[in-house]
Amino acid sequence: MRTGTVFVLVAFVILGMEMAFAQRHSNGGGDRPGFCPKLPKDAIGLCVEKCLGDETCPRGMKCCSNGCGHVCKPAIHVKNAVDDPVEEEWGV
Repeated sequence: MRTGTVFVLVAFVILGMEMAFAQRHSNGGGDRPGFCPKLPKDAIGLCVEKCLGDETCPRGMKCCSNGCGHVCKPAIHVKNAVDDPVEEEWGV
């Protein structure tokens, strides 16, 4: 009986991990071009997830961190990424 319980618990943990990974990386073809704006050092945003990836934002926008959650922000396109105010992935 205990072996069956352990098996079920392990199966749920593995399923949960797979679902979390799939949700985080479900952009169906890659991130949109551009970067997220860099956050101020002490930025604290609303802890709400208003997007789950670039594909959940309107065209021309990226899913970026606001300091706690994620929101859609206009993408920044730069030619020379040295010393530019951008964050590469999820604004983190």
